[in-house]
Amino acid sequence: MRKILPGGLLWLALALMLAAASGPYLLMSPIEEAVKTGDFAAFGQICPGRVSVNLELPFDLAGYFAREKFIRRLRAEFSLFKAERIEWISLQIEDEFAVQSLNLILKNTVSGSRVYYKLVFFLTKRDRQWKLYYLRGLSL
Repeated sequence: MRKILPGGLLWLALALMLAAASGPYLLMSPIEEAVKTGDFAAFGQICPGRVSVNLELPFDLAGYFAREKFIRRLRAEFSLFKAERIEWISLQIEDEFAVQSLNLILKNTVSGSRVYYKLVFFLTKRDRQWKLYYLRGLSL
């Protein structure tokens, strides 16, 4: 026989279940917040000392960067855009590696044009924490 939880406990249980369901998106909060605000300072916590990047147009960022330079360049590249829609679409986790991807609809704040874009985050586990080691951007 199942117990029926009182209203407050039911909502708490649902909230915990939703948190567990979204938990697999390993670095969802700092990444999503950075894309929404254009402030990529939080990437300082999720990037190792150097990061490999390859972003297609409209962004011009490709190469192997020191963390601080990567954050500075990423902020500059995203400065002309505002995220209109953000949607996490996939996740694959193995023991020490993970890949998660994010679809974006970005609006150019100067021209008003929209860009459909996918960011693919390649992560590795270092010292029991997930870190971004490669970022790929694809124009859709």
